[in-house]
Amino acid sequence: MLQTYAATSGIPWLLLLSAWTISLLVVAGVYAAWNSIGLRLVLNASGVRAASGSPLEDLPEQLLRTAPLPAAIFEGDALDLAVGLNTTGPARGPATVTGTVGALDITFSTGIVPRGGWRSMVEIPALRRGPLSAASWEIVSGDFAGFLRVRRRCPDVEVALVMPRFASLRERRDVRELEASLAAPRAGTGTELFGVREYRSGDSLRRIHWRSSARHGELVVREYEPPGLQTLTIVLDPEPPTTEVADQIARIAASEAWDCLREGGRVSLVAPGLEPSDSPRDLWGLLEWLARYPNGPSGPSDNLFARGQEVVLVTSRQIDVPATRAWVVGEAQIDLDIPLERVGTQWPL
Repeated sequence: MLQTYAATSGIPWLLLLSAWTISLLVVAGVYAAWNSIGLRLVLNASGVRAASGSPLEDLPEQLLRTAPLPAAIFEGDALDLAVGLNTTGPARGPATVTGTVGALDITFSTGIVPRGGWRSMVEIPALRRGPLSAASWEIVSGDFAGFLRVRRRCPDVEVALVMPRFASLRERRDVRELEASLAAPRAGTGTELFGVREYRSGDSLRRIHWRSSARHGELVVREYEPPGLQTLTIVLDPEPPTTEVADQIARIAASEAWDCLREGGRVSLVAPGLEPSDSPRDLWGLLEWLARYPNGPSGPSDNLFARGQEVVLVTSRQIDVPATRAWVVGEAQIDLDIPLERVGTQWPL
């Protein structure tokens, strides 16, 4: 419009002004596009602050050294999250990042993203058990003059996995006793079938489980327990009625697993309709399975309950499995001819 008026009015300086304006808008548009293309969102868990009563306060140092990076995160802990942008090449800007992590809305802005990147820290307090997801994140960038804005949607990502709290359900020991009780696996093949695992070089061909190999698409072999080694199967309610009940079931299962592992035993976590755990001696693997419960990957429900010398049922409703004892969360009427203990959803018990 300015250029049209300048051409019809015959005023030379208006023609010059319109040309400058058009040039500025073209340059701003090119810069805004270049600015947007070169920015990359960064979401990194940079540190964890343990809450009062967190298992981090009691676990032995040798076990913490094998924890998931950047650190083990339990429900109730606080997470320091680094939110920022990286640039491909030279400095860029301005830019704004906005989105949610869990239930927390986050927005940060910066005038410039240097070559080494830009970061801002945010604390996410009182974490809940389960995957901590970052959703609906956008990078809003523009040009140097503020004429244009470009929005780019970023894919949802899992920032961290928050594991359930747990505590020994037997007599508590001091830290030195806990470290000493982390027994090494016993040697020998034994005669009691525990489960299956992937084939490794040197395994006897007689131990290959052909049916499971066909289902998994790779060779797996039968695994046997050394004589006298405790094996524990924990059966969980696959459909807890509320999140609070699911959290309590996960805490009790984690506590039972911890008591067994620290005495050198092996643990299997199963729930009808879900893929069973595959890390019988790895505390962190078991806790990660429980962090995703009851929304883990689906799997076969047959032959899940004959894996251990002892089977513990942790449920909120009637489940007919051959258990040796049970935990019942809530007040549901359950008819089980085995020792059972009723608990609520408060923790610690």
